[in-house]
Amino acid sequence: MKYPIGIQTFEEIITGNYIYVDKTELVYKLIDSGKYYFISRPRRFGKSLLTTTLEAYFQGRKDLFKGLAIERLEKDWVEYPVFHLDFSGESYSKEEVTQSVINKFLLSKEAIYGTGEGETTFGLRLVGLLQRAYEQTGRKSVILIDEYDKPLTDTIGQQETQDRNREILQGLYGNLKKADSYIKFAFLTGVSRYGKLGIFSAANNPKDLSMSDEYATICGITENELHSYFDDEVQLFADKLSVSKSDMYAILKRKFDGYHFSERSEDVYNPFSLLNALDDKKILNYWYATGTPTYLVKILGKSNFDIPSFDDKLLATGEMLATFGNGENNVIAALYQSGYLTIKGYQDECYLLGFPNEEVSEGFTRVLIPNYTESDTSDKKDLDLVKLRQFVNADDVDAFMLQIQLIMSQVPFESSDPKLIEANFRNMLYLMIRSTGHKVSVEHPVLGGRIDVFFETEKCAYIIECKRDQSAQEALSQIDEKKYAKKITSTDKQVVKIGVNFNTEERNLVEWVVEE
Repeated sequence: MKYPIGIQTFEEIITGNYIYVDKTELVYKLIDSGKYYFISRPRRFGKSLLTTTLEAYFQGRKDLFKGLAIERLEKDWVEYPVFHLDFSGESYSKEEVTQSVINKFLLSKEAIYGTGEGETTFGLRLVGLLQRAYEQTGRKSVILIDEYDKPLTDTIGQQETQDRNREILQGLYGNLKKADSYIKFAFLTGVSRYGKLGIFSAANNPKDLSMSDEYATICGITENELHSYFDDEVQLFADKLSVSKSDMYAILKRKFDGYHFSERSEDVYNPFSLLNALDDKKILNYWYATGTPTYLVKILGKSNFDIPSFDDKLLATGEMLATFGNGENNVIAALYQSGYLTIKGYQDECYLLGFPNEEVSEGFTRVLIPNYTESDTSDKKDLDLVKLRQFVNADDVDAFMLQIQLIMSQVPFESSDPKLIEANFRNMLYLMIRSTGHKVSVEHPVLGGRIDVFFETEKCAYIIECKRDQSAQEALSQIDEKKYAKKITSTDKQVVKIGVNFNTEERNLVEWVVEE
């Protein structure tokens, strides 16, 4: 079986005989139902493939859809002028790049349909092109814009450049209403929801399908699709790992499944990770290894957001999930839109959010730590985490506490606010222990109190009490006074109590006391 790893173009997948999971019944339903659409999905989730599938359809390429669902649904196969603008593949930290990408796109179409007098702005040029395309072909045009928001997400933290990029996009998108009579269909994709960006006019806001039950599975791979298209491959994978097929399916589900994009969405697998795993016959962290958006690190580093709460499922309204920007109020939206959080449930008009799967929860911790720290090289950062994992797995308490202290010393702690410093310390402590592969409970509830940090290895159960600007002995004494050791359920393991003092001036652990 040929896997389309790194191939995002529908035509290339079909003509190259790569495996294609048929989404064309949903594509036809989308085309048949309306005119202006938008969908938000995390990176590497098939947005570009969906866009190029629409492109091939509107180009009348019936030959590419042989044997697919849409072949029996569509009878006419009309060719329309297609305007496909792709913002992926570039960095937009400089506004000139945004201008260059749009200008190159318009020039390529002007070479076909000509130019018009007085068309001096991007918006006017686009409207003129759509009018001339209609006059010359007798058919309305199709507009496809992939990664429409990248000039804005790339410039979070660069307010002046972001504002300028927003003005440029407003000038382009805002003019679409002037050409409405020349447009057959318009479809946009991106990571962030468009509602708060202010780049569309009220008259032509596209319908947002991002949290639609109907189109929740239009990107990604469902459980049924995994069984239908890849059952033999899963068996080969199972044979290689010497496990049963049912166990292999369970492993893939824990590692790569779990995304939900609406209240009643069925589970969706990350297609990039799943296809790579089936191709390599290895269980690795494929998705997060492709890079964490830098704006996530910027947002988290400047907020006192409680990262450990991700494991407990966060509550968020639909309005919160549609926000955009670099303020701390948008942390949840940024993490949801980028794929680090997903919908786990819905109650009382609120969404319950959490990590979708093991790949994301592990990746989140292992990628964030190096970005929080100031090590000279990525290899040094990775080695620090490998050593920490080894020390924790060996239950070498002093060694792993020293390693935590070493990693913590590389955290800049830019804020001077003691509460924010303490919040970042708490987040880092959680992330470091979580990166070792052990589930960590922060503010772990027990009868009569809460343990600051609790986690278990194969042999030991660790109770960590933290004090700020006090003493490690006071922290240890609190563990004894509250009788935490007697209240935890892991009585079959050796209990290790650790009292820790975090000094806000030195911004690190300065002492710890261990009692077994």
